[in-house]
Amino acid sequence: MQYQFGDLLKAEHVLVNVPAVNARDAISLLSTALERTGTVSPGFAEDVWNREQTFPTGLPTQPLAVAIPHADPDHVNHSGICIGALKSPVHFVQMGTDGSTVLEVHVVFLLAIKEKEKQVEMIQQLMRLIQSPRLVDGLSNSGSTSEAVAVITTMLT
Repeated sequence: MQYQFGDLLKAEHVLVNVPAVNARDAISLLSTALERTGTVSPGFAEDVWNREQTFPTGLPTQPLAVAIPHADPDHVNHSGICIGALKSPVHFVQMGTDGSTVLEVHVVFLLAIKEKEKQVEMIQQLMRLIQSPRLVDGLSNSGSTSEAVAVITTMLT
């Protein structure tokens, strides 16, 4: 079965004005939303953070940078995505760099994919979506979950 981005998204996993103070906090806050719905089990946030240290996920998208943290499926009960529009940007290291390039990330797309072989496919779909300045800007400026969901829905149709 092939996943589509929209199939994995639930309104309770779309967060706005996330009060994260740093990248680790952003990952933790989004992981908590996934835990509340049983999508992931405790330990997921730590797995994501540990992977982020070795394989950074910050992307210099326009007009605002995003991050797409994820981890192996050890603590994933069923696949899902949590999107967090941050109240203030936090620093994520840019993907594919030696760690010296840091980005001010405004939107985080936390992926929890149960089947490891489907991670690449979902990341590719997400990469196509985040190429749109309207998506990233719209999410960042959303004042409510319903506004953010509307932005995403518009992009998927």
